[in-house]
Amino acid sequence: MKKLLLKLKSLNLTNLLYPILGVGLFLLIWFIASKVVDVEMILPTPIQSLKRLFVLLGKEDFWLAVGSTLGRSLYAFAIAVLCAIVFAIIGYVIPQFAKVISPIIVILRSVPTMSIILLALIWLDSNSAPILIAFLILFPQLYASFLSSLNGISLELIDMSKAYKVPVWKRIVGLYVPEILPTSLDAMKANVSLGVKVTIAGEVLAQTFSSMGVNMQISKMYFDTAELLGWTIMAITLSYALEGVFSLIKLFAVRVKK
Repeated sequence: MKKLLLKLKSLNLTNLLYPILGVGLFLLIWFIASKVVDVEMILPTPIQSLKRLFVLLGKEDFWLAVGSTLGRSLYAFAIAVLCAIVFAIIGYVIPQFAKVISPIIVILRSVPTMSIILLALIWLDSNSAPILIAFLILFPQLYASFLSSLNGISLELIDMSKAYKVPVWKRIVGLYVPEILPTSLDAMKANVSLGVKVTIAGEVLAQTFSSMGVNMQISKMYFDTAELLGWTIMAITLSYALEGVFSLIKLFAVRVKK
């Protein structure tokens, strides 16, 4: 625990300063643009949007919608990660398998997102469709990242472990996992926020009851742009929070590796 605290203290403050400056610049541009437009219905100021968000925070329906969307996002993400890990391991152990499913992965990565959304809406109900949509978009990305991490492990280290007759389970724990964990966590961090965004998009088109997506659609129907931006700010906050979780996990994992 002490080593982890020391690592946190050793982080360069400029790494935090630049993102803060970036957010500040974005808010400044938003504020100037809203003043130029000078029509709240078209583009409210950041303060007006934040005020509306704080009003939403006091409503029970708001938290039910956020929890519902977050649950769908994490469920789809967890299934995508599990399937990607299993398929990547099989593809690594049996290269022929990776070659066979390679065209399928390319197809999934190439199919337009809107096509996936529309097909999912035909196949499933409004509650399940966003989950399938997020899965179909996340799975090929995660699979490619996990397989690349496995293929990037040094062959010399693998041959050395075999030469010294290191047990398989020790090779997995002491070699494979530490080697692929940092890049795999980076891939999961990059895709978890994408999962939230895609899930919300699916909810909008599926009109999923009690969800962030359907509430955004309702705000749009009533031309309540401030409330729409309030929901958007919440979605961004969720994405940043989830990415932050994986950043902390990676920080701890790198410490353990050392």
